[in-house]
Amino acid sequence: MREDMQYIGEVLDELDVIVRDASGVPMRRGLAVVDRSDVLGVLDELRGTLPGELSESEAIRRESQAMIAAAQEEAERIVQDAHRRAEEKVEHTDVYARAPLRAGEVIDRAERYAQEVASGSEVYQDRVMGQLEGWFQDSLVSVGESRQELSGAPARRPEPEEVVEPSRDDEDEDEGRGWRVSSA
Repeated sequence: MREDMQYIGEVLDELDVIVRDASGVPMRRGLAVVDRSDVLGVLDELRGTLPGELSESEAIRRESQAMIAAAQEEAERIVQDAHRRAEEKVEHTDVYARAPLRAGEVIDRAERYAQEVASGSEVYQDRVMGQLEGWFQDSLVSVGESRQELSGAPARRPEPEEVVEPSRDDEDEDEGRGWRVSSA
């Protein structure tokens, strides 16, 4: 083997000499004209001297790639089988059986809480609307008193059950600014 390597080195040196001694192409730096038959002859000689182990190594490389691909396919099949078996085993556990019951309990609790929040918001909404209604009634009474004072008539406070509404009779004349007191 060592002698083959030495011979290959000599053939490569010969190829190197052919390229270095080649005639340069005018006005084209780095290009040269070589005798094709010389180069091809050296290459054939080189191929003939390459050890057989190189072709064997290529066959081994292809075979190892095929083995790796088969091993990867087998590993994938094993993993899929393990997943399938794990899922089958999980289905038969107490935790898996209790999960739907627990989920139902959580959903029921959430729905009850949502109903409590909704009814609480209705109470709050009613309270706020009542306060607003009271404020508006007080404001309307105050506006009515101010109008009466401005017109020179004595102010009359309505009873708590009375509501101040726009007057339908005066609406055409005052463009909607006429107010009258009526009971609610």
